Amino acid sequence: MKAVANSSVLIALSSVGNLDLLARKFPDGVLVPGAVWSEVVDSGEGRPGAQEVAAAPWIRVESVLASSVLALLEAELDSGEAEAIALALQLGLRQVLLDEKEARERAR
Repeated sequence: MKAVANSSVLIALSSVGNLDLLARKFPDGVLVPGAVWSEVVDSGEGRPGAQEVAAAPWIRVESVLASSVLALLEAELDSGEAEAIALALQLGLRQVLLDEKEARERAR
């Protein structure tokens, strides 16, 4: 089983030393859109999660195709949440790891 993750989930689990829980729960890997990778690894350099996420071989970056769904989501959510939901829809995945209530509601 695979999942798509937003940045907050990755950062929070890394902060408490439990990022590996995702690898166990999703043995086929965790996918992140470019906006999430940028927020956690690139912009987050030196902060919790940056090094752990970059070093995790089971976390993969996937490109999100531009779509009307993505444009609608970006009007209401931050870019990481919008791209995570759009990527899950694009790939036909039902598991999307989001911490914000509004994002979870939109994903449903």
